[in-house]
Amino acid sequence: MPREETSNEELAEIQTIQMYLQEIGTSSLISEMSTEQVYRLLPPGIRNCMRSFYIIKKWIMAKIVAPKLGLRARQARMETLLQALEVARIRSLEGPVPQLDTPCVRSFVEAVITGAIVSTYSRLHQKAWQNVAMVRNAQCDSLPSLLARPKIRSVSSKEPLTVDMGWLIERILDVIAMPDTVEATTLEGQNLINFDKRRYVSYYHCDGIIQ
Repeated sequence: MPREETSNEELAEIQTIQMYLQEIGTSSLISEMSTEQVYRLLPPGIRNCMRSFYIIKKWIMAKIVAPKLGLRARQARMETLLQALEVARIRSLEGPVPQLDTPCVRSFVEAVITGAIVSTYSRLHQKAWQNVAMVRNAQCDSLPSLLARPKIRSVSSKEPLTVDMGWLIERILDVIAMPDTVEATTLEGQNLINFDKRRYVSYYHCDGIIQ
């Protein structure tokens, strides 16, 4: 595939939690003899979710970078993906007038489309992305810039989408990394329970995000 001229920064691959889990090995605290990757020790359901993520991501990437596609057809596919991303964001947000830049629970659809859009193969087609940004009257320096002027502002269905497994793993790691207690502000005081950590755990369980 002929590639457009680009800088070394555009060749850098944006890492995801799925990539880390497939690269890192198990800790010696688990087993001194085991050298398996963490990914292989995950439950089958989680491995299937991650495998589906990569399969669909590669399929979307193939649609973006298809050879001999033509500039206009490539732009149309890019615009369709951005609109699909807008729909996914709206369905994950709460409120009558959702703002796309509001933090929310990341869905599987959003994660896989985003992963394909920001891939190195997609970013190599700078001309097509610049044209998409021009039509949207937006900047092409980042994905949030492209979504700054959304084409989709409402959807007929507000049913929540399936949560991204990578997002769940990231949140679990956040909670694990938080201390159980908070150090006292005075020398005589005792350490306090970290209610932020308990609040996060309770929130994830009550909302059914972590089962």
